[in-house]
Amino acid sequence: MNMRRVLNIFKLDTLNSRRDKVMIYILLAPIILTIVFKLISPDFQSLSIDFVVPENAAKLAAQLDRYANVEQVASIQEMKDAVAHGDDRIGVYESEGKYVLVMQGNESPQARELAELAISAILEGDASLTNIDFSDNGRVIPPITLFGFSFVVILSFTLGGFIIGFSIIEEKESGAMRALMVTPISKAEFLLGRSIMGISVPIVHALLAVLIFAIGGLDILKLIMVTVVSSVIGIVMGFLIGVMSSSQMTGLANMKISVLLLLMPVMIAFVLPENRQFIFYWAPTYWSFAALKDILTRNAEWGGFLLQLLWISLTTGLLFLLMRGKIKSGLKTYQS
Repeated sequence: MNMRRVLNIFKLDTLNSRRDKVMIYILLAPIILTIVFKLISPDFQSLSIDFVVPENAAKLAAQLDRYANVEQVASIQEMKDAVAHGDDRIGVYESEGKYVLVMQGNESPQARELAELAISAILEGDASLTNIDFSDNGRVIPPITLFGFSFVVILSFTLGGFIIGFSIIEEKESGAMRALMVTPISKAEFLLGRSIMGISVPIVHALLAVLIFAIGGLDILKLIMVTVVSSVIGIVMGFLIGVMSSSQMTGLANMKISVLLLLMPVMIAFVLPENRQFIFYWAPTYWSFAALKDILTRNAEWGGFLLQLLWISLTTGLLFLLMRGKIKSGLKTYQS
């Protein structure tokens, strides 16, 4: 395999994407959508609290430490001062057999509720009453952030493939591919060179989404792995759209249908109870969503994560087998 010829095809795709307005929109759309989701998403830290207690309340501090970070100060007055100069810091002390909560007054409703739940659990002597996991120091992923991040990354999988499709359509209309076919390029080199764009674009979009959402502590290696494996979904659809569409208008129509089919499992699975999500096990984008969700919530253990990648690969392979005949016959016509 000649990597120079492979890179030449990638350069051709890059040039097409720079001069084609449709492709520029495809490249920018996920970034714009990420910014929109970020603007409407609550901040990660808005759902976290820190307790401040006097040093003479060691037992209370130990009990609260099960639910959130606890800071101990010398006196009740210092506790009040600490609360007055901190966001979502709640003071707690015991007076005449009662727990007193000291708040600044501008805490988020979630912070108040979490503090009350923690105190209720202490009074009842049952930590399970809170039903809250503070293993990440109180950080909770807001649902809109979870959906927005996953949706944008999966959308990028499909759009990366559509760049391939529109490159094929552009070359069918202009006849530019005939010049490339004069060189002794093999089918494997052609497919690999054309697929580079479909892999690199989703990786860039996924990393930009991490920066825009300001998600700290994310396992970037797992994110890149699921992005690379899932990008094959878009590559298959991109080749199919390219060889089946006679013009850009036809390609846009096919793209809209494909986006709907690929993203529908993600949108419905987000609101569907887990015991009913089996109806989407056939969809590779569903398994991509499941993997991304576990990465965001830090539940992606390597065993389960690799199994999700396997399911993405198997369902994508099934999709390719169903479309293989049309893609193969279309490429023969395209290259002749």
